[in-house]
Amino acid sequence: MPFKTHNEGGIWTGGGTEVPNCNPVEIAAIREAFRYCHDVIIPRIRAVRGLEDLANRISQMTEPIILLDCRGSVCDANTAARINARGGREITLCSKALPPAPQQSTDVTLFHQLILACNGTEFDAWALENFFYHGHGTVAPDSNPQIIQNNVFIESTTPVAGDKNKRISEFLFWRANEGKVFVKHQMGGTWNAPPVYTEGQQLNIDGMYIEHGYYYILL
Repeated sequence: MPFKTHNEGGIWTGGGTEVPNCNPVEIAAIREAFRYCHDVIIPRIRAVRGLEDLANRISQMTEPIILLDCRGSVCDANTAARINARGGREITLCSKALPPAPQQSTDVTLFHQLILACNGTEFDAWALENFFYHGHGTVAPDSNPQIIQNNVFIESTTPVAGDKNKRISEFLFWRANEGKVFVKHQMGGTWNAPPVYTEGQQLNIDGMYIEHGYYYILL
């Protein structure tokens, strides 16, 4: 189910032709974003100890299993893309992430949505995007005021053992009061004992924006 279509040339009794909502130039940009992710980024993810599961998940996110749309009803002037749900398989790219915007904008926006498709949270998507696409189109979340106003970082992470300064997402461990992000390691966990979460490799993310987002929320 690669690209969402609409009917052109038909009448109320039928007929017409199914045409992709994305034009040929947009389709080419999206396919290049998939290529860049699979050829360049996934090997980088796999090289980070503790992110092998993410690499395996995102390697399965290919055009045949993702329904892609362009400039759908979920788009507005402030939106680059939307996915139908966390863990969903329907991604809409908006004008901000499509030609004539630079290819890097399409690349990084698609990756962000693929992290969500892998059941990552918005915290995962912003942080991993900033780490793996640094210098390749990523932007700091605090450039979007909705990230701060909607408590996105806090809402998409969970305190560790009740400590609000140590928080986890699907893939990451966040020392929120220090603005430091690590790969999340999970040990143990049974029906009567919760798992223990620890910090793995630290990721050199633009810590200022993580910390900046944190203090805007909690002070």
